[in-house]
Amino acid sequence: MKRVFCGGALLFCVACGPPKPETPALTPQLAAELLHYNNNAENWLTHVKKQNPSCEYQLNLPAQNNHPMQIDLAHIVSCGGAPSPMEFDASVSFEYDKQAQRWVIKLFTS
Repeated sequence: MKRVFCGGALLFCVACGPPKPETPALTPQLAAELLHYNNNAENWLTHVKKQNPSCEYQLNLPAQNNHPMQIDLAHIVSCGGAPSPMEFDASVSFEYDKQAQRWVIKLFTS
């Protein structure tokens, strides 16, 4: 009887262990900060603003209910509230780094 109780208690402890950590949502503020501190993204925006000072990055993040590990955004440059001309266009791919437990920019293209 003692073995059955210990085995049951062990199984209960394993089953009720800590939940698998979920990927935290990428917030618009964090995404903008990552772009700001990325040399390629910052240099690209500086170049674009020399041509058209009204241009900015506009990040429309998708719903993250399923806790994605990667978020790809295309056409992230907006000029005066309208989509930018193709020559100013850029894309970014954010990825959650499990080791560092934070979001990073995987790829920035312009």
